[in-house]
Amino acid sequence: MAYDNTPSAEPANRAPLGRLTTANAVIDALGGTKAVADLLGVGASSVSNYRRLGFPARAYFTLAKICQTRGLDVADAVFGGAATSGKPAKRQAAQAARTNQTAALSMFTAQGFEPCHTPIMQPAGPFIDRLGEEMRRRLYLFTDPGGEQLCLRPDLTIPTALAYLADNSDTPKARLAYEGLAFRYQSRGAGKPEEFYQAGIEILASPADDHLTDEAEVLQSIVQAVEAAGVQHYQIIVNNLTMFSQFLAALDLSKGTTKRLERAYHQSANFDAVLQTLLAEAENPQPPRDIAFVNGDPQAEIAGRTIGDINARIVRLQSEADAGLTPEQAKAIVQFMKLSGPIERVLQDIETVLGSAGAMAPMHNYWQDLLATAGLNQQNPQKPVFLATAQGRKMAYYTGLAFEIHVPALNAQRVIASGGRYDDLLQSLGAATPLAAIGGAIALERLRAASQQQGGAA
Repeated sequence: MAYDNTPSAEPANRAPLGRLTTANAVIDALGGTKAVADLLGVGASSVSNYRRLGFPARAYFTLAKICQTRGLDVADAVFGGAATSGKPAKRQAAQAARTNQTAALSMFTAQGFEPCHTPIMQPAGPFIDRLGEEMRRRLYLFTDPGGEQLCLRPDLTIPTALAYLADNSDTPKARLAYEGLAFRYQSRGAGKPEEFYQAGIEILASPADDHLTDEAEVLQSIVQAVEAAGVQHYQIIVNNLTMFSQFLAALDLSKGTTKRLERAYHQSANFDAVLQTLLAEAENPQPPRDIAFVNGDPQAEIAGRTIGDINARIVRLQSEADAGLTPEQAKAIVQFMKLSGPIERVLQDIETVLGSAGAMAPMHNYWQDLLATAGLNQQNPQKPVFLATAQGRKMAYYTGLAFEIHVPALNAQRVIASGGRYDDLLQSLGAATPLAAIGGAIALERLRAASQQQGGAA
């Protein structure tokens, strides 16, 4: 007699279908259309469509977590099977990956980086929460039979950070190296593969005194791996995202305007729209709103939101009431965003836009020290170093240095390596305190193509 050992459709340890069995019911329970629109960062009209058509896959994990936190009993089917309770399962990397070392990975481990192996399947939440909009829409998302929403890893930085937090969170400083497949959706006809190999390094939890040294080591190690493959003609494109904040500070903007521009700069996709909105607000100023605070226990809920959350939103609205840009300020920001070229020339151009010689003096020193420590000569015509003020914004978790290595002859696949600093990522992933981090990765198929194109040893 054969026995059926297939798991039942409704395991005993899963909460039974509850009273919230439709998207419409969940939206009402979370405070209504406007409240859910704010939670997801979308328009109210989109949420109205969710009432009729159900939630999109990109909203499953976020809403499932919110419902779990608020103790709502939601049918699994509402979020496409994404469970609203239970801890993410711990997954292991395939054993075959542990013995597969490329030349790049071997070089990194020879430099003292410890190999780190992570699963291809990853919990979707960290990627949904921390990747920028452009990268987030390129995730391959699915739900496993246990109800957890997963994705195929789009890069190896977040998986490596999660592995560090799971196994080495008490280590003062970690130097990790990895190699493996990553997956990103590409628009039809883009001429780019949707799966590719990466090799890279991460330096995690380093003290502040090591930051410049670590940035130089990562940049130098990535460049050395590129050159070891026979690639000798390339461009290094750099940026430091803190430069934008320094630029805004010099423009003497209101606090609310500065925050909105910084948020849009890091989100990248809607920057121009935010700029136009701020211009319109300056041309048609609205009187400040006199909004009263809500009294009561900050943890108490009103229409699905805590009093603390409501009051925090009031503070934010009041701080942004004086938002707006003059045409001169907007023109200066547009000019800043277009700057690209040799580092010293771009810094001088920024000072010209600001009308203040010496305004970027700290950045002059920073770039000189970084390149000198990394052993890079920005005057080498075969390997020029350019500063681009809009560089590095696709990965929304970058907080400081961002860089890419380009081989222009590869056209759409010209970016063969990239990296940057991400000092707030690990805490957002569960670290008890902020942990500084810097890393870089090489797209191995593109590196091989560049090597073959330049006659090197792939």
